[in-house]
Amino acid sequence: MRLKFLAASFAILFAPTIAAAAPKPPALMAPTGPWNVEFADKMCLLSRPYGKNRSTHLMLKPAMLGDDLEIIVTKATSAIGESKSGKAALAIDGKPSLAESYFSAYSTGTRRLLRIWIKEDKIALPDVRGSLHIEAKSEGRHAFAIPGIEQALPVLSTCLEQLRTAYKISNTDLAAIATKPEAHLPSFFSTDDYPREAVVNSQVGTVGVLIWIEATGRVSTCEVVESSAAPILERTTCNILTKRAEFSPARDAAGKAVRAPKFSRIRWELPTF
Repeated sequence: MRLKFLAASFAILFAPTIAAAAPKPPALMAPTGPWNVEFADKMCLLSRPYGKNRSTHLMLKPAMLGDDLEIIVTKATSAIGESKSGKAALAIDGKPSLAESYFSAYSTGTRRLLRIWIKEDKIALPDVRGSLHIEAKSEGRHAFAIPGIEQALPVLSTCLEQLRTAYKISNTDLAAIATKPEAHLPSFFSTDDYPREAVVNSQVGTVGVLIWIEATGRVSTCEVVESSAAPILERTTCNILTKRAEFSPARDAAGKAVRAPKFSRIRWELPTF
C-alpha cells in the first residue's frame, strides 16, 4: 500500500553526525524583497522573493490549527521536469530538524515547485531565525537567509486567527481542549480505495481537510481546505473519513469528551499492483 498520511508521528530524519566527506553546504541565498503575508479564503501564506529578478520564492504555509507546516520553494524554469516525491530534510540555523518531512516536486510549465510537509510542533516556527536549509534528494539542496521573520510572524498569526474565525473555530473552542483527538488515520485507507478514475488519469496529490470530531469520536463534517487539483481524490478523502474514521475524542481539563476540530493532510500516491 502506498497511500501515506502526513499528519502522523514523525521520527528523526537527519543523521546525528555528518561524515567528513559530506558535500559542502550550498551558499545562502539572500532575499531580494520583503516578507509578504497573503490573507486568502482558505490559507495564510508567508512568502519572500530570492535570486536574480526574484526568480525564486520561499513560502511558509501553516495549517489553520497550527498542527502542520508546508514549506514551498518555487523556481522559474523553462524545462519540463518529471514529478518526484520522497523524504526531505531540514536544518534551522545549521541545526538539523528532528522532524521527518516529505516532499513533492513538479513543474507547472514556467515554474518548478518543491513542496515539503512537516509537523509544525517539531520545527518550532516561532523560533526559526537566521537560515533555513532544505534537502530533497533528487531536487537538490537549498539554503535561504531569513532575516526579519520575527517581525512577519505576528502578522501571520493575525491571518490564522481570522481564518479560524471564518471557519467558526473560536479561541474558546480551542482553549477548552486539554487533549486533542487521536486516531491512526492510515488504518482507515487502503489501496482499494484509490478511485479508478484517478488511477486511469495518473492523478496524485495531497488533500488538506478540516474535520469536526464529535464527543463520540466520529467525524461529523469534513471540508477540503487545501486542494489536491484532483476533485475525485478530495471527495474520496472526505467520504472515507466521515464513514469510517473513529477517534479517541478530545477531552477537556476535567477529562470529559468534547467536540473538536482537526486539520489533517492525506497524500495519495498511485498504488502498485
